[in-house]
Amino acid sequence: NMTGTAAAVTPAGETKVVMGRFFGTKQSEDDVVRTGLAGIAAVLAQSATHPVETIKTRMQISGEGSKKVYPNVWRGAQMIIKDEGAMALYKGMSAAALREMSYSSLRFGLYEPFKRILGETDPKTTPVWKKFAAGAAAGIIGSGIANPTDVLKVRMQAHEGGKLTIMGVARDVYSDGGLRSFYRGVHTTMIRAAILNATKLAAYDEVKHKCINNGIMVDGTGLHFVASMVAGVAVATTTSPVDIVRTRLFNQPKGVKIYSGMMDCAMKTYTEGGVAAFYRGFTPQWMRFGPFTIIQFMVWEKLRAMYGMKGI
Repeated sequence: NMTGTAAAVTPAGETKVVMGRFFGTKQSEDDVVRTGLAGIAAVLAQSATHPVETIKTRMQISGEGSKKVYPNVWRGAQMIIKDEGAMALYKGMSAAALREMSYSSLRFGLYEPFKRILGETDPKTTPVWKKFAAGAAAGIIGSGIANPTDVLKVRMQAHEGGKLTIMGVARDVYSDGGLRSFYRGVHTTMIRAAILNATKLAAYDEVKHKCINNGIMVDGTGLHFVASMVAGVAVATTTSPVDIVRTRLFNQPKGVKIYSGMMDCAMKTYTEGGVAAFYRGFTPQWMRFGPFTIIQFMVWEKLRAMYGMKGI
C-alpha cells in the first residue's frame, strides 16, 4: 500500500517511532525516575546541611572588601545568629532547592547513562576511568544548566543584611548585566562540577563494588554509609580550591569587577594567603560535604530500592 508506506516514512512518523522506542523502554523509564529520585535525595541532604554551607560561604569571602571576618565555623555561626538571627543560616535555601532539583538531578541521573555510552556492561567490573569520565560529563551538563540558581544561592547566603527574596535577588543580578550575569563564573562552576561529580560518584561506586567483590561487606545500609563517607572526604579535598574561586566570582558587588576571570581570581587569592587561602573554609566545607554526601547517597539508594530499581 503506497499510502501506508509514505505515511510510515514521513519525518513526523519517524520521529514518533523513535521517541516511542526510547521512552517506551524500561531502561529509559528508569533513567527518568532515577533522575527525579536524585533530586529528592539532594533537596533532603541540602536541607540538613544548608546552615553549614552558609557559614562556609561567609568564611570564603571573609575579609574581602568591607566584609566581616569569620575566623572559624563556631565563631561564624555565633556572629550570624547574633547579628541576623538563627534563620539567617537558611538564607538562600529556596535557590538551593531549585539548584538541587536541577543540578543534582542531572548530575546523578545522567551518571549511569553516560557509563553505558562508555561501554559499561556490568557495574561490578567497570574500570574506574569510565566512572570518573561519566561523573565528570554528567557534572558539566548539570552545572551548566543550573548555574543561574547557583549564582542566586551564593548571593543570598553571602548577604549580611536583612531578609532577601529569591525574586529580588534575581532582579538585582539581572540589572547588573542581563541574562549574562546569571552565567557569571560558569566556567569555574563547570570545572568544579566535573571534579566534584567525578570524585563523588566514582569514589562511591568504586568503594561500594570493591567491598562487595572482595567480600568485605554486603550491599546494604552499612556499605552505603561507608562508601558515601569516603566519597564525602574525597570531594571536600579535591573541590575546595576551585570552590573558593567560584564563590568569590559569584559574589562580586554590583557594578564592581574585582576579578577579570577565574585565573585572575585564583592568582589574587594565592597572593592573599598562598596555598592555604584556597582551603579557607575547609572545615565547614568538609562538615557540609560529609553529611550531605552520606544523606544523598543513602536516601537515593533507599528510594531506588523502594521503586524496585537496582542500586548504583
